[in-house]
Amino acid sequence: MVGRFLSWTNKIEEHLSVVLFSLLVVLCFLQVLFRFFLNFSLSWTEELANYNFILLIYISCSLGIQRGAHVRVEIIDGLVTGWPKYWLDQAIDLAWGGFIFMVGYLGIGIVEDSLMVQKTTPALDWPYGWVYAIVPATFLLMTLRLAQRIHARHRLWTDARQHL
Repeated sequence: MVGRFLSWTNKIEEHLSVVLFSLLVVLCFLQVLFRFFLNFSLSWTEELANYNFILLIYISCSLGIQRGAHVRVEIIDGLVTGWPKYWLDQAIDLAWGGFIFMVGYLGIGIVEDSLMVQKTTPALDWPYGWVYAIVPATFLLMTLRLAQRIHARHRLWTDARQHL
């Protein structure tokens, strides 16, 4: 049961990225269609496409963390091997995890403040706080994915050491 749940959650970023990218294509197509062929502009499509694009980027960052596909300096990986590489990778991921956790945590305060102000977006009339909530929600998701990666690396390392 737990294994099936984790298997489903491991695919959520991938499925969500596909849905968000498809929505982005549709929104941009609508904007072009209405603007150039019907001489009428839909302001809500442009605004929704912008927010959708931001959410797509951050969800894709979480997917990149999960797959280990983020950009990093790989020259160190070629020079360091064995247990120093394990500890270096763990230290780098812990520092990175601390940074993205702090961004997510501090973003919660920005969301709370903007919800108290009750300012809304121009075209969609959504509270800005909910739009700003994209950042803490996705950064905390990235923190969770990085913690999973750190734990998986540790488990592989301890399993490999037990077989020596």
